[in-house]
Amino acid sequence: MEARQIEAFRAAAVHGGFTRGAEALGITQPALTRAIARLEASIGFPLFERGHGPARLTAEGAAFLREVERRFVGVDQLRRIAQDIRNFGTGRLRITCMHVFANGIVPAALQRFRQSFPEVTISLQVRPSATVYEWAAGARCDIGIAGPKSGFLGVEEEPFLAPAGVLATPAGHKLARLKRPIVPKDLDGESFLALALEDGTRHVIDQIFADAGVQPIVDIETQYAETLCALVAQGLGVAIVNPIIAAQVKHLPIVMRRFEPHVRFESRLVWAATHARTRIAEAFVSCMREEAIRSIHELPYADELL
Repeated sequence: MEARQIEAFRAAAVHGGFTRGAEALGITQPALTRAIARLEASIGFPLFERGHGPARLTAEGAAFLREVERRFVGVDQLRRIAQDIRNFGTGRLRITCMHVFANGIVPAALQRFRQSFPEVTISLQVRPSATVYEWAAGARCDIGIAGPKSGFLGVEEEPFLAPAGVLATPAGHKLARLKRPIVPKDLDGESFLALALEDGTRHVIDQIFADAGVQPIVDIETQYAETLCALVAQGLGVAIVNPIIAAQVKHLPIVMRRFEPHVRFESRLVWAATHARTRIAEAFVSCMREEAIRSIHELPYADELL
């Protein structure tokens, strides 16, 4: 049996005759008739009742058609996948991102993205930065967004964003009333809520304090900026946070102030070195940039943060 013979048989059966089947396949009727005859010779029984009027399946032909249709379901799925790839790149977009982007920027970017690519299936996984790199290296995602990590092979990367952090203070805190940027000496002896030690930005902040000769009182450490902001809202201290998060927690009773020197919250785009970035991945990245910048611009001093 050859694939074109089975396709000829199915076309004649589905379209109700040899002439219509041939038209559906874009071939001549004699060519379709010969293909079906060779198929019948190969399998050893007639598929159609020969005679006057429209072609009718034999009982064996009807049973054979049921099995053929089961196989063609898979073929039709492959056709749809191929069409998706032709129209949209891969038809599927697998995103893995660090937590800071998951609750605000990514959903907004996906809403914008789907306006142009409504048929693309999207998989979104939120993971720590090290896992994002691991998944990108293993081609388990099409695009990853993570904080900078070293020591990962098989990964291509490029800078995404590096906005300057802001100081989050309780609404009634003395630092909230200052009109000038907050500097390290303002935090000497203050209760300071810090990022976890595994966060690279934490070490940058610690070094800034050390260079300035100041010692904030680190009472609480946590890995997520949203949690830092919630702790600040409870009056437990102040924190330096990513302005992307600052734009998402405006409902909390906290005040965001500029901090100098700038603490850059770097993020990178990462993907497998063995796979080129697809068109839909590029489109999603563009939406991400637009939404991130729009979010930061909601802060009154956005131009100084970007």
